[in-house]
Amino acid sequence: MEKFKIMNAFQIKVLMIILMSLDHLRYINHLVSPEIASVFTVISRCVAPMFAYFAVEGIRHTHNLKKYCLRLSILAGIVFGGNIALNTFFKIFADALSGSGQEIQYRNDNVIFTLALGVLFILSVQEGMQKQGIWKICLLIISGISFLLGFFWGEWGTVILPFMLIEYFFHDKKLIRFIGYGLIELISLILPFGEPLYFLVFPFIFLYNGKRGPQTKFSKYFFYVYYPVHLWIIAIVNFVIII
Repeated sequence: MEKFKIMNAFQIKVLMIILMSLDHLRYINHLVSPEIASVFTVISRCVAPMFAYFAVEGIRHTHNLKKYCLRLSILAGIVFGGNIALNTFFKIFADALSGSGQEIQYRNDNVIFTLALGVLFILSVQEGMQKQGIWKICLLIISGISFLLGFFWGEWGTVILPFMLIEYFFHDKKLIRFIGYGLIELISLILPFGEPLYFLVFPFIFLYNGKRGPQTKFSKYFFYVYYPVHLWIIAIVNFVIII
């Protein structure tokens, strides 16, 4: 089976951002037909869970989990701030020109926030299990809050939070993992905001050879930076077209 594991993390991430970018083309008014947009949406359902998988890989290999969690949290905050600034600009400019900004597609995407909550959940559980007394209770409360917040309010939360939990805590227990995957699918089918096609991630996990690929500053930060920047560019292009 090892012969099929032909892709490193960098290669898979490049493929994921291509699929993600194709899906987000639907945010540009009249650029792609609804039929093509639907195809792009389907084939991109693997992207968020794949990055959740790599977030767990990052947890396993990082030398400092607290710093890793902090970096993701700061980036999530930057994305939030950028979205707010862009949406505010759109609203003010659109109202000044036409009196209404209702046709503008405002940006609220922030899957990095969900990933950060997943990492915080795992960090809090780890730290909580090593503490005693009030610190243990506080950390376990934080872990519970971070899980629930990500699950119910995070983008892709119904998949990312349980998926990260399963991949980290039950990595070596195949039966429990498979049961967990099935439960995620069941939850996705029941809840109106679920993602039932998340299972499209598994072929890419199967192809992953466990190697990181290039280990440079570029490869370390590019994918996290690309996510908000490409969305902001798409939003600006759409805004210019509509205005």
